[in-house]
Amino acid sequence: MFSYKSRYCVAAAMAAMAALTGHVEARDIDLQSIGYFQFSPLPPSLVSQTDTLLLSDSPEYVGPVGGTLSAGTINGNGRIYFYHVNEMDLPHKIAIVLENQTAYPTSVHVMRQLKSVATPDYFAAGRDLSRKDLEQPLNESPDARPLYTLSIPPQGRQLIFSDLENTPVNRDALFTGIVDIKTEGPIFARVMMLPMGMDPVDASHWVKNLPIDEIQLRGTYTGAKRNMEVTTPFDTALGGAFVEIGNDREDTFINGVDEMQNKAFVRDRGNYGVSYTLKIPTKGNEPFRLYFNPLGGPYSGSFMVKALHQQGARRGQTDTRTYHIGGADGISALGEGTILDSRLLGNYNAGDLLTLNFMPAGASNLPIRFL
Repeated sequence: MFSYKSRYCVAAAMAAMAALTGHVEARDIDLQSIGYFQFSPLPPSLVSQTDTLLLSDSPEYVGPVGGTLSAGTINGNGRIYFYHVNEMDLPHKIAIVLENQTAYPTSVHVMRQLKSVATPDYFAAGRDLSRKDLEQPLNESPDARPLYTLSIPPQGRQLIFSDLENTPVNRDALFTGIVDIKTEGPIFARVMMLPMGMDPVDASHWVKNLPIDEIQLRGTYTGAKRNMEVTTPFDTALGGAFVEIGNDREDTFINGVDEMQNKAFVRDRGNYGVSYTLKIPTKGNEPFRLYFNPLGGPYSGSFMVKALHQQGARRGQTDTRTYHIGGADGISALGEGTILDSRLLGNYNAGDLLTLNFMPAGASNLPIRFL
């Protein structure tokens, strides 16, 4: 973020970096001309992290045989997030089976189901799910109606997200998706990759657990929903500033356990599968612009920005817009080989309260900044 009137000296190190990478620029603003390294940090603070996340991204590359990719317990509000590449010759499918391991019947309310395209273009799959996450948001109201409800008897197992039965994942294709559920008791969920036509409930009794890979992005976590807030308002009179997300400092990665490895410690390095709500208050007299700036490498995904006007003629009104990076804008991803890329995320007035909603896009890289 920076006010229209902010101007800074050129940082020579930035110019040298651009020359070394030979990167083709994809910028809505020339960061060299506004003194990127002189921007002031606006550290975000964690307000809350809620709901269970079952992360299934390890093994990311599945082969030479399928099996159980991830498994864990959800009790209450939870999310299952999967992200896998088929490395087998024949098409396979993702299947999610829920098991009631208790002595009592229980119900599961399926609130949302999202799936990406299955494609060898990893950025295309990641950005597709990122877009759908914002276009088909989870209804979090207490009276939200589920898509459907399952009643699972004691020791029973049932398939959810049955549409995955008809979604083949071809060799070398990435497939990613989300299921949001509410359970009335503890439920053990399994994510599997199986041959097309195989009965997933039957297979859940005998297929092998696949070993975790070196990245170790699987397990059960608390924090599928993450609320953060910048406590110091951005002052448009003081020049450029940035909010950095996904750096494992101010915005730490969530910790969990892998129930397939006797509850071994695991860490979601990137907070993939986590829905962020980030609030940024502002003050001053100058209008300003908000930019997205990837730091960790290529990024391709979507962001929703809500601006609550708190002064002037439109006080109390909110403007909402969604911005998509990659794909239709003519690039695969922003930030390949450089930290100088940027994308405009709107023009705003001093005093606006900005609320950003997003989920770190699969196949993309962190950290990221909002300038």
